[in-house]
Amino acid sequence: MRFYAIVATFISLLLTGTLVNAQHMVGGMPVYCNDFRGIPVVLVPNAGLNDVGMATLGPGGQPVMILNPMVMNSLPPVMQLFWYGHECAHHVLGHIARRSPTNEAEADCWSVRTGRQQGWFPPQAFQLLITTLGNSPGSPWGHLPGPARIRNMMNCYQMP
Repeated sequence: MRFYAIVATFISLLLTGTLVNAQHMVGGMPVYCNDFRGIPVVLVPNAGLNDVGMATLGPGGQPVMILNPMVMNSLPPVMQLFWYGHECAHHVLGHIARRSPTNEAEADCWSVRTGRQQGWFPPQAFQLLITTLGNSPGSPWGHLPGPARIRNMMNCYQMP
């Protein structure tokens, strides 16, 4: 059922021309995401999503990132950029085709490393990011609980 809702949303947005292609504005910054094949990831806003975002494939294998604008707009820009990077990472790292218990930690790592390189997360912003995620409980899908997630993200942030 969820798959059909995603496909219906994707097709509806495609037909109305409201899909946002390769370059997006997130947290006041221009960003872009291409998957591991170099294909631009399409951003689909969906206020009905019961999460901040998700990465999936649309018709014909089109990489799609669905973000909940209601949740995203309630977050500080650094958190918006982190979640965008996290969902992008699932496409960049090929997680859609290769499910693994380490996918979520890898996506966090890619997001903070890329964010540091792109200037999204200077030290003060990164500190806000890890403070905000410090109390997260983790999830059955592989998101680490707060302290372990913070350690992973700090290690990744400090990598060259």
